[in-house]
Amino acid sequence: MKFKAVLSDRGLRVLEKGFLPTLEKLGKRCQLLLSPEDVHLIQAVADTDGLQVTARLANVVLFEEEGFKCQSRYNNQIAFSVDIALLLKVLRAAVGHDADALEMKLAMRSVPCTGAGGPTQQRPTLAFSWRGHNVTMVQELPISQPYSQRDVEELVRQRDIASLSPFYIDLQDEALADKMKGMSSELLMVTTRHGDLHLQVHTAGVEFGTEIRGLSVLPATAREGLEPIQGETPEQRLQEVQAVGESAQVVLLQRHLAKALHSSQLTQPAQLLCGIAERGTHVHMMFVYRDPFSDGGYDDHVSLCIKLPVRDSEDALYGAPG
Repeated sequence: MKFKAVLSDRGLRVLEKGFLPTLEKLGKRCQLLLSPEDVHLIQAVADTDGLQVTARLANVVLFEEEGFKCQSRYNNQIAFSVDIALLLKVLRAAVGHDADALEMKLAMRSVPCTGAGGPTQQRPTLAFSWRGHNVTMVQELPISQPYSQRDVEELVRQRDIASLSPFYIDLQDEALADKMKGMSSELLMVTTRHGDLHLQVHTAGVEFGTEIRGLSVLPATAREGLEPIQGETPEQRLQEVQAVGESAQVVLLQRHLAKALHSSQLTQPAQLLCGIAERGTHVHMMFVYRDPFSDGGYDDHVSLCIKLPVRDSEDALYGAPG
């Protein structure tokens, strides 16, 4: 098992300024899945208090081509978990010293066992070495034991689970987190094929909510054949689309939605697509980024997805009344 690479300037910036601080807000640890094509940063529900998070960064974004090596008996895939704060500390130290050629590689470190003169243990590390202004630094970051083939295959299976929703609405330009302040712990979320979002709270005999209209809907075919909505109030419009099956709804925790929305602040996606899976099994949020090297194009080398659990999928089916 071998991994060795040199972080590019863009790769260091994307990790240190964007994705790692974003993941750190969701949980203390993440799993790294390395391959010859890309790196996945994965947080399971146990890491984040319920959210499943997957960030994908292509190697052409993260690493210099020269000297890259990723080899293992498991289809050249390597996986382990790491403390995000410690990894960020290493990267920020390199940035602070204007590091040149930040090299990283898997290594083993001999650690003495308890007791003087005792035997040593071999522990895995992710070793960083770099030269900066008047300083040469080597830092070894403790990591978990590299995953077995079975664990790697399970992580790949989680990564590859198809989770696309029938349609998505784009929330990127909406200050939705501010609109949710003061709402109770549970929310009813309704998305419609017309591009409307409804958030409602029903608690202690009090009902209130918010409606956002005219959002972009993807794919564009999701809006084909729709009749204009006639309702004059938010409640009338909601009942209208529910009656004809042009909506999806779930009950979810306010804190989960707030965390997912705040995840866009550091990585600055061009689109923040929100969809509800068929039969309301989860909420799927996809962060879509601009290609910095093209005018108006999207970057398929970088992505972030978050799955939000729901409270009651049986009573929140497509088009079902609330």
